[in-house]
Amino acid sequence: MIKLSIIILTKDVADEVIPALKTSKFASEIVVVDTGSTDDTLEICRRAGAKIVRSTGDSFSKWRNDGAREAKGEWLLYLDSDERIPVKLAKEILSTLENAKHQAYTISRYEVFLGKHLNHWGDPRVLRLMKKSALKRWEGKLHEQPKIEGTIGGLRNQMVHLSHKNIDEKVPNTLNWSRYEAKMLLDAGHPQMKGWRFVRIMLTEFWYRCVRQGLWRDGTEGWIEIIYQMFSKFLTYERLWEAQRKPSLSDTYKKIDKDLIEEWKEKI
Repeated sequence: MIKLSIIILTKDVADEVIPALKTSKFASEIVVVDTGSTDDTLEICRRAGAKIVRSTGDSFSKWRNDGAREAKGEWLLYLDSDERIPVKLAKEILSTLENAKHQAYTISRYEVFLGKHLNHWGDPRVLRLMKKSALKRWEGKLHEQPKIEGTIGGLRNQMVHLSHKNIDEKVPNTLNWSRYEAKMLLDAGHPQMKGWRFVRIMLTEFWYRCVRQGLWRDGTEGWIEIIYQMFSKFLTYERLWEAQRKPSLSDTYKKIDKDLIEEWKEKI
């Protein structure tokens, strides 16, 4: 029986997936769940001996569930294309699976932001290692979480997360996912956005990132992250405001054009 399957989510990540694949070689099987790559990602993964699973939609839970269905391992380890498994973590995973005391394990991530580890980011643990039979399903379109039947432990060693490599990479992702976050808030019946709510949301994010986490102590990179997280929150709630607005912005601009055209008809 295959002991461990590593499941990697991909889409147009030819420039970063090779290290993810190479640091996954300790697993019995590598399953790549691709959500629509148009670059060389799939060819790179095939050359590495990975099993390719094509998935559709825009839900992280669906992608992770699709990977679980195709994986043959008794245990599943989920990895993103910008995450890496150091040797110490790989050894700990293998030794843990030999005599597992829990049905799933959290793993801490060593975050690298704009080339620097932020000491005050906290301990961003993620639930990524689990027994396949204990995984009921992943839930949540964004910020997805697995439903586990059994107990959950924690591993000591960290995986490396190479996030926020540059602003050109980060902003399109933020623009994209803020749409889904706004829709989730709208569907949940979030109160009507007002000017004062924007101020409160931005100040709350500043307080959390700067004061509680203390990211300002991490120098320029820390301040950039504080400001960027405030920007990310703003985008989400501005999109929510647009979705709540009545009449919609589209209808508003159409009416302006219609009124102007009607005015010209009267004058000529």
